[in-house]
Amino acid sequence: MSLQNEWYIGCESRRLKNRPLAVRLFSTDFVLWRDAEGVAHAAVDRCAHRNAPLSKGSVEAGCLVCPYHGWKYDGAGECRHIPSLAEGRPIPAAARLLTRSIYEQDGYVWLCPGVAPTHAPRSFPHCDAPGWTTFRMRTRFDSNVEACLENFLDCPHTATVHRGWFRNPDPREMDAVVRKGPDSVEVAFEKEPTTNSFISRLFYPKHCQLHHTDQFLMPNLSRVDYRFDDRHHFIVTSQASPVDEWTTEVYTVITFCYGRIGWLVRLAFEPMSRHIIQQDVDILRLQGANLRRFGGTDYTHTETDLIALHMQSLRRRAERGETAGTEVNEKRVRLRF
Repeated sequence: MSLQNEWYIGCESRRLKNRPLAVRLFSTDFVLWRDAEGVAHAAVDRCAHRNAPLSKGSVEAGCLVCPYHGWKYDGAGECRHIPSLAEGRPIPAAARLLTRSIYEQDGYVWLCPGVAPTHAPRSFPHCDAPGWTTFRMRTRFDSNVEACLENFLDCPHTATVHRGWFRNPDPREMDAVVRKGPDSVEVAFEKEPTTNSFISRLFYPKHCQLHHTDQFLMPNLSRVDYRFDDRHHFIVTSQASPVDEWTTEVYTVITFCYGRIGWLVRLAFEPMSRHIIQQDVDILRLQGANLRRFGGTDYTHTETDLIALHMQSLRRRAERGETAGTEVNEKRVRLRF
């Protein structure tokens, strides 16, 4: 599995309407559009004629129209009309686009930059499900995919970057069980103490034990669960789409059940979540700038960096096109936040 032969979110479904939309993944520019039936299509953003950007064109009767000479392309990338050709003259066989596979799910248009996999994209858990409240965020990070994903699953930084909002420094220790699988890493925190913060004071139910798990799922998904009981459960899922080497578009779905007052909880929880993710944007911008300044990474790891090394190993294996193994191993780490 090459990393490019996987699904990545290109845009929210609601953004793709009656005009073409430019999307950049893996430093390649694509154009998305909908045909007359509303089905989404994708192609490299370059007209076969004089290579003008098709994303600056238009859509007519479901066909993508070039803004330069008006060539029209159908959803399969075939040129259907060249205005300058005389009636009856053949359209050159080379007049076609480099199309890419599309999949719509969970309110998103997913794009595969390479050879599309046979499986569907991973679903966002409980997204818009009855009894759950859902809201979405789209965030541009000046950092690479792995730095973003590690940040989303890295608890120790929260007591520094999000101090007072999400966590505070706490000397109490706990155990974390790290389970490394062939395409994932999961961390389960045992008897995690609750620190005093805006989030815990407002949203954590009293007299309930927190069950906290973090997951990385290949190739680009993070999932964080805070579960207290059957009526109080928060899930934060983020999908990282690599725009280029140092830019990542992150699509986050936050879904939670909180009984009949879920709508009320959202009024406070959503702006807080947006503030917290902006703090991550800011620190990752600083980190990314420093990585570029010094020409790459020179990391020092400790055992409390619970996910990063295995995540990087899984992604390097995929980059090399190696088949995932079946090994699963588990270890216990003592740490504090």
